Amino acid sequence: MRNLCVIFLIAGGCRIGEHIAPPPIDADGNGEVDSGDGPDGAPADAPTSSGLHAIIGERPEVTGSCDALDDRAEVDDRFDPPVQEMDVTAGWEFDTGADSYDDPSYGFEPPWPTAQSGRFSVRFRGRVRLTAGTHCFSIDIGATGTDIIGGKNACGQVWLGDAVAETGFAAATAGPATVCAEVAADGAEDLDIVFWYFNIFEPAKLVVRRCAGAGSTPDQPLAAGDVSPG
Repeated sequence: MRNLCVIFLIAGGCRIGEHIAPPPIDADGNGEVDSGDGPDGAPADAPTSSGLHAIIGERPEVTGSCDALDDRAEVDDRFDPPVQEMDVTAGWEFDTGADSYDDPSYGFEPPWPTAQSGRFSVRFRGRVRLTAGTHCFSIDIGATGTDIIGGKNACGQVWLGDAVAETGFAAATAGPATVCAEVAADGAEDLDIVFWYFNIFEPAKLVVRRCAGAGSTPDQPLAAGDVSPG
């Protein structure tokens, strides 16, 4: 993992404070990071293919609360073993009333060959290419609060390295949530997007946005070319 300064935001810009983490494991004694010897001068750990690895996981059976995704270990458990999994070049943005995630309105590319009907969970895993500096990612599932109504009885999370921002029922913040990181050197960082969907009476909505630069607001879609399945 790269040298990251992690910042949490409820809304808005890319910087409100910072903490300098210890040098990463590939740093020299002065804290400088080896740029690697990847193709065309790129860092050795930079993405070399496009898209993310999508996993259909456990079906929410009680509620859509973010309490079901308390930490990375619990997230891992919800998606192991997978119901289905494949690499996708699209599918991490949708807003649809369709009952099954194989419906074209979800935008998965390629589409799922079959699907459960109703509530479901999906996780997108991979690596995202980042330049040195401040980067923020936001997630929106349509929640306006953290109660069961305002939170849509569903949960969305975006993980940047080991830092997470979440929105939905029992989430840490109300409404769309943002996580930011100060990246010390060009390279790639772990990225996870999690959608835990229980309330089938609400549209299934997932919107992820990103930005680069201190003071900017996440407003750019996550392009397939910026990420690699992990």
